[in-house]
Amino acid sequence: MIRLGYHPATFAGEGFDKLVASLTTVCAEGWDGLEYSARVLEPWFDRPGEVRALLDGADLVFSGLYHTCGFRDDAEVADWLDRGERLAGFCTAVGCGLILIDGGAKDGGGGEEQIRRAAEGADEMGRLCARHGLTCSWHQHWGTIFEYEQPFERLMALTDPDLVRFTPDTAQLSLGDFDVPATIRRHADRTVYVHFKDLGPDRRFTELGTGLVDFPTCWGALQEADFAGWVVVDLDYTSLDAADSCRVNKRYLNDVLGITGARDRRGR
Repeated sequence: MIRLGYHPATFAGEGFDKLVASLTTVCAEGWDGLEYSARVLEPWFDRPGEVRALLDGADLVFSGLYHTCGFRDDAEVADWLDRGERLAGFCTAVGCGLILIDGGAKDGGGGEEQIRRAAEGADEMGRLCARHGLTCSWHQHWGTIFEYEQPFERLMALTDPDLVRFTPDTAQLSLGDFDVPATIRRHADRTVYVHFKDLGPDRRFTELGTGLVDFPTCWGALQEADFAGWVVVDLDYTSLDAADSCRVNKRYLNDVLGITGARDRRGR
């Protein structure tokens, strides 16, 4: 069952206040859930009931929570896994079923040793998630050692596809000169969660349908694979009012691509 999620990065405020500021609009536009940063939510890990009550009041859930790591050394990975254990407990308490992971800071060198450390860490996070009944998914990201196809594919080859699923991000992949539909097709069996965002000719993120990403072909590739997960719009910034941007992105999914979420199908 397709569900539609939104990341509230473009809304006013900082930290948890940004999440709260987005709830009324995201609910009104008929999204099914919200994605957010685990680091921002850490102060709330001991108060999951309060967070869940806020989401329930807006008829929303967390589609996924984002937990990034640098993989520069074993100590960094160990700290990430420790925080991941707390995050997994929080996810269970608030009803979130997926943890997004990525990382690989360029100052770490980016050689085979770091790629292997990242793969081993990702697999361990996947095992941690599995113990809690959660899904772990790798989010491809520009600005890391995995931003181009060769190191990314090496990471995919080194990780267990049953433990570490895949989240293609259409704009992040485009920044790395990936063939986005081909990448989706190649890793269709492990794709459980998707980030849709557009990329302008200035290499800046932009609203869906206003840039260069071929969304009809990307969506077609997902349909060919009988994709049934979350489609999430993760726009880091906008030149529009945040509510207008939210509305534009939802209308593009619904009216141009014909993608409907659970709330759309049952009537908001």
